[in-house]
Amino acid sequence: MLIFAKDIGERDHKHSRENENPELKEYMEYQRKLYPYTVIRAGIDLAYKELDDILCYIDNGNQKPEDSTRDEYPQDIPGWYKYRFPWTGSFVTMEDAHAILVRLIKAMDSFRTQEACNTYHWAVLYDSTHNIVNVYNELLKTDFNSARDIRLSNNIEVRFDDFINNYWPHLEFMILSQPDYSHVRLLERVHRIEDEIKESLGDGAAPLEVLEQAAAKHGFAPATLPLLRRDAIDPQWVELVPQPMDGQGYAHLNELLPEGTACAGLPMIDAEYEMNFQLTQN
Repeated sequence: MLIFAKDIGERDHKHSRENENPELKEYMEYQRKLYPYTVIRAGIDLAYKELDDILCYIDNGNQKPEDSTRDEYPQDIPGWYKYRFPWTGSFVTMEDAHAILVRLIKAMDSFRTQEACNTYHWAVLYDSTHNIVNVYNELLKTDFNSARDIRLSNNIEVRFDDFINNYWPHLEFMILSQPDYSHVRLLERVHRIEDEIKESLGDGAAPLEVLEQAAAKHGFAPATLPLLRRDAIDPQWVELVPQPMDGQGYAHLNELLPEGTACAGLPMIDAEYEMNFQLTQN
């Protein structure tokens, strides 16, 4: 199983303060109507099928394979890839994205292992989740029965921005890029890093040197620096990192926040939900 910022297999968390705040309770009831594992898995499946179809088409001399169920193929395949997978397409080839998706599917099917993602994986997962959420939300409006076949939730639209806020640990692949969603809490750190980078570049420092300094100062996640440099992807970055099955993957979420911090005294998981809830109010 992939390790996210919160356990995607946990659907019934109750916030310790939700009974004191009707709006917070409504927000948590919305969270309990989501099926996070299915959101991620369905997105990966759709992305894999799309890329597999296109790669088989290319391998067949840009002719429709006999066993293909796809009706149409894009004339501008690089343009299609960049449009359909904007973050993935900025950093990795279709072939590498396909290889990453194979690993992600295998990990999602394994409930006796835990694997950690690197920044390449988070970019691929971001695009695949965005695509399936868009499909599902549209089907809820236009073809309810088909939406029930996908079933990412208990018949409610998935709020993509909020879903990312709750389940992604970071968005470092967005450094020095322009995102389409606010992702306020996750992008706050990104913007601080960007400001420092831009200041250093304004002082005449070399771009690669500035990135390396930022990585050292801010402790970039694995693979962020080669991704931002747009290096050819090293095979090691395609692989997930196995983690011990000792129950510690999400243990930090139960730790109480210290006095003097936002949401002091709350378990971290409740603080995370509450801060993301506050963003929906603003």
